[in-house]
Amino acid sequence: MIKLVSELLKETYSICKTLFRIMIPVIIAVKILSEMGVIKVLSSLLNPFMKFLGLPGELGLAWATALFTNIYGGIIVFISLSDGLSLTVAQATVFASIVLIAHSMPVELQIMRKSGPRLRAMLILRMGGAILYGWLLNLIYTATDTLQEPLKILWVPPVRENTLSAWALGEVKNLIWITCIIFTLVVVMRILHALGLMKLMERLLGPVLRFFGVSARASTLTIFGLTIGLSYAGGMIINEAKSGKLSEADIFFSISLLGLCHSLIEDTLLLMVVGGHLSGIFWGRIFFSILIVILIQKIIRAMKPEYFHKMLFLPSRN
Repeated sequence: MIKLVSELLKETYSICKTLFRIMIPVIIAVKILSEMGVIKVLSSLLNPFMKFLGLPGELGLAWATALFTNIYGGIIVFISLSDGLSLTVAQATVFASIVLIAHSMPVELQIMRKSGPRLRAMLILRMGGAILYGWLLNLIYTATDTLQEPLKILWVPPVRENTLSAWALGEVKNLIWITCIIFTLVVVMRILHALGLMKLMERLLGPVLRFFGVSARASTLTIFGLTIGLSYAGGMIINEAKSGKLSEADIFFSISLLGLCHSLIEDTLLLMVVGGHLSGIFWGRIFFSILIVILIQKIIRAMKPEYFHKMLFLPSRN
């Protein structure tokens, strides 16, 4: 029993070590840049895109905050701005959807890059995917006159202290929470392996995920990422990539899918209570993500390996 617990703790430590080496420097850098006013500069660049998506330009600040920090920060800014903008449910859903696809970019892009895909490819995928999906949603809602009723926000998050100590304490709590989640995932993976359920899941999920390029071997980790989040599953995928258990194609298709569609439970609920409709933030996002990854799969299958490495994937994963 002691040996088993020791092995679980070692595996958790290995994953967290890999993940935190990426996250901690980026979190500190993001805080410094935020204090220097980078978010306001980014928001001014996003204003034209917001209007293209049928949203008020002012919401560029909310998306910039979510992109640079996290979803929670973006929601706080969105709520503070929404009172004076007379938003519809459709507009809130479009905004929520682009935030769900593209947020926490400094941290999440580094996690994705460490797995193997090139940073620029993932940046284009997530930003381009968010803008394309937001445009399609706005087009559909406007053409069908759907969700045009006034927005009613169901929940207002508490305002956090804007001090350095409060920020540091909040980030430490987040890292502790991530450690607990990863330990739980490691335990769950061991139990699934011991009961033979891992192979069963791979057989059941394999055909579905293989349809858009993810092999059975990567299916379980991909499902974890889809349900609980990219950061948690990303650390495990990085370790699997380093071990050579996953092919480059497995990693790229899995990470691409997770880049567009992850944390389907927590993040979806979070955006739903501030006005996002399930048609856009859940069902539509899943359908859109699958279509995009199938398209990516077809393009890559026709691509020469040297172009794949030059444009999309780092040859070395270490």
